[in-house]
Amino acid sequence: MKTHMIMALFTAMALFQTLSGQSNSEDHYVGTFSNSQSGLVLSMDKAADGTYQGFFQLQGQQYAFSKGTKLLGMINAEYQYNGQAFAFSLSRLIGEYYVTSEGVSIPVVKTANQPVAATKSTANTGNSSKTNTATSPTTISSGTGTKATTTAPAATGTRIADPYIGYSFQTPAAWNSQEQGGGFVLSKVGTQVSMSVSPHEYKTLAEMRAQVLDANDPASNTYLKAQTKEYGSNGLFIRFDGTAQGKAVVIEMISLLSPNGGGVTVAATGVKDQYGAEYTTLIKSMANSVQFSKPQTSSLAEQWKQKIKGKRLDYYYTGNGMADHYIIHICSEGTFVYKNDNSYSSNNAYTDFSYASAGADAGKWQVVAKGAQPTLILRFNDGRVWEFPMSPGKAGNEILLNGKRYFVQAGTMCQ
Repeated sequence: MKTHMIMALFTAMALFQTLSGQSNSEDHYVGTFSNSQSGLVLSMDKAADGTYQGFFQLQGQQYAFSKGTKLLGMINAEYQYNGQAFAFSLSRLIGEYYVTSEGVSIPVVKTANQPVAATKSTANTGNSSKTNTATSPTTISSGTGTKATTTAPAATGTRIADPYIGYSFQTPAAWNSQEQGGGFVLSKVGTQVSMSVSPHEYKTLAEMRAQVLDANDPASNTYLKAQTKEYGSNGLFIRFDGTAQGKAVVIEMISLLSPNGGGVTVAATGVKDQYGAEYTTLIKSMANSVQFSKPQTSSLAEQWKQKIKGKRLDYYYTGNGMADHYIIHICSEGTFVYKNDNSYSSNNAYTDFSYASAGADAGKWQVVAKGAQPTLILRFNDGRVWEFPMSPGKAGNEILLNGKRYFVQAGTMCQ
């Protein structure tokens, strides 16, 4: 529901209660309110003069307010950040509470009938000579088109680098990393949440945003709702909520653009009841640590690149009375299409290269030299990444990919 519709509904309900003479001696607005997904906590108390006071807390930062007043059944107040005032309201509609600030409303749950005490070391009233480490007020946001706060503690683990793609990042302390699928997978003993860092090929934020879609797959009982927010000046914060194969899950990711083209995505995935705000903070700390560099090239990688560029690689397999023929079309502009010959004979659509190159069995290719080992990397459009160590074959028109013989020949379907 749009924000202006929510606010209109709040006002209508408040006016109805006023006109009908409904009253209640209990003050529903005194207490502690929270939203578990965003980590928002609102503590509200009533002062002796009848006004409301308290603080917001989000990701370790607290923002104090006072002199809140009740108008049309809503509490209206202002919280302070570095001397600036930001308006917000707390509303109650048919037993449900909502916090609204800067045109965005999010639901909160009343978790206690008493307010909680502020932590003096982190409270920010805007009058202290010491300012906290946040560079901008924490954004209360929900849905597409808002900005996500980039504030997070610095990661303190090991710095991991992929010089061939051109990026490095800092891992969180106590998390182990393993190179896998063209990127890195992170894990920690005792947690069921997994994190990863992987490169992408997007050129613009608009191109990236266009690919963020809800997932609705009855066959696998997967239904995920997508939310997108801007992250700094060169990234997007993306969150998926829903079910995957029948399990309630949360997927969060931050995709950043590199000034050298492409970029990286930092992601975390977990079962919803085990996924807390601390994991949002962790992926932000990693994303904030990302450093981009110009991708390294080598004469060895360039030699192998020229050997397969614009060619088709054919692999034949015979066994158990069956024969298969797999083909990788290595296109000069950096794309590839992977199919077997049965696919072509049964589906005329794949004779159209523009159609095939957009499919799941297509993507971008790259040759890198990992030490003295040339490696072909295929990054599929559906997220798969295949890596093939390369070596010479017995004949001049053969190469070995991961030890298997492929014939290098003309006749690629690239245009």
